[in-house]
Amino acid sequence: METRQKKACPHCSKGKLTNRARRPILVKATLFWLPIKRYSCNLCEKKSYVYGSVWETTDKKNTQVSSAQ
Repeated sequence: METRQKKACPHCSKGKLTNRARRPILVKATLFWLPIKRYSCNLCEKKSYVYGSVWETTDKKNTQVSSAQ
């Protein structure tokens, strides 16, 4: 089973990159063809660039405990 969650902040490693931040005009004008987006952390409020998607998938194994009788 896969779950999707937001990426962790590269600065504080505790928060999640949730809010979109504005990119400077120079970045928009020169790198418009790349899938680069800027996000801010919900805890430390520092801004980071993310290439691609901010979502990451994690495999969550469904473990069931079976009891032998």
